[in-house]
Amino acid sequence: MLNLLYLFPKDSSNKEPLSLLAQQLLRQQTFSANQPSAIVQDFEAMIEFLQLHKVEVSANQHAIAPKYLADLNSRLSHPITIDFQRPSQKSYPYIHGLYLLLRASAIAQVQLDKKKNILRIDSQVLNSWQRLSAIEKYFNLLATWIYYASEDIMEDTRRTFPEWFYVFNTWDQLQKEDLDFTEGTKNNEWLSRLKLHNLALLDLFGFVELEDAAPLLGKGWRIIKVKALPFGKVIMELLSKTNWKKGLIGESDNEFLELLAEETNQNLNLDIVMQQSTPTEILQEEFQALDLFPEWENNLQLPEPEARNGIFIFKVSLQIHIPKSRDKFSTETIWCKIAIPSHLTLYDFSSAILESFDFDNDHLHQFTYKDRQGFQKSIYHPYTQHGEDDGFTDEILLRDWQINIGDRITYVFDFGDWW
Repeated sequence: MLNLLYLFPKDSSNKEPLSLLAQQLLRQQTFSANQPSAIVQDFEAMIEFLQLHKVEVSANQHAIAPKYLADLNSRLSHPITIDFQRPSQKSYPYIHGLYLLLRASAIAQVQLDKKKNILRIDSQVLNSWQRLSAIEKYFNLLATWIYYASEDIMEDTRRTFPEWFYVFNTWDQLQKEDLDFTEGTKNNEWLSRLKLHNLALLDLFGFVELEDAAPLLGKGWRIIKVKALPFGKVIMELLSKTNWKKGLIGESDNEFLELLAEETNQNLNLDIVMQQSTPTEILQEEFQALDLFPEWENNLQLPEPEARNGIFIFKVSLQIHIPKSRDKFSTETIWCKIAIPSHLTLYDFSSAILESFDFDNDHLHQFTYKDRQGFQKSIYHPYTQHGEDDGFTDEILLRDWQINIGDRITYVFDFGDWW
């Protein structure tokens, strides 16, 4: 269980109740692999594809290699047509959106295989997924989209807001009127803020109906019209009547709360309540407090990382600038290999790095890496104020560190000179 500190407006209990029409529609909605739309069907098509093929991904962003994209596109419920000579994963918004769900759910993880990065299905997480019913799969994917799925998985950034926040905020415009993209650039700003892969996910989750057309010469996916569907309207109404934002807020998220207030243009008058639930469980509790979806009983479970005993071997490299003349420098890389027992801490590893490169251990440090879901994590020197989130280097043993063979980790020493 994840310990969360959630904060919510003191008058949240005074919200208007969900409309009777919305309650009726939600209680009558059936769920299957392709109902209310094809999200579960296409998600499992992606899983099957990764099981059948050793799918290579790029070194830095871990994007699916272009050679697989056309085949994968053809297997989805809504294959699209594009006119790019060299398409990338983002050229196929449905693939891109499903990829983010696969990574954010930890069902698919990047692993090194003979010097190539491969996107593989984690068998333990998959077993948990397969035990879920259709309605449980749907809402676990929805919770994954709301709380986790973000392009930060592919970037060296740490998200401030989940992308769903922008989906939620752009919905008002769509709910007021169908959007037509044939009239110049009238609605392009809306689409740019939402992003194409989130529009594709709105379609896959059954929130919207899309009309697209053949691409223009040298262009990508061409959207003509977007219409909000009744199911999408009532799910958004349901979210507006609940405190789903509780799942966004962790124990040390004061900065996030300030940004949240700024983004929503609200003065957040907040109560504080301790909660021992995951974000998915919080969404489940919020929905079921309104007597909805009692069939949603189980959730996707991630196995606890196993401790790994033995000797860890790291290749540690440092770029240095060597003067060639008064105003010219060349950049060279020096490196060494460090073997260190797994029972030692990351602080011990830091000390070993500094000794290897002949540095004095007289400044602060941090390690930055990606966890199994692709999110950036940082572990800090014990004298910093940041380690409450992911831990301090004198507390974490190498045997318990969530890293895999082939992972790239950034070590920073001296926050002034930033070695």
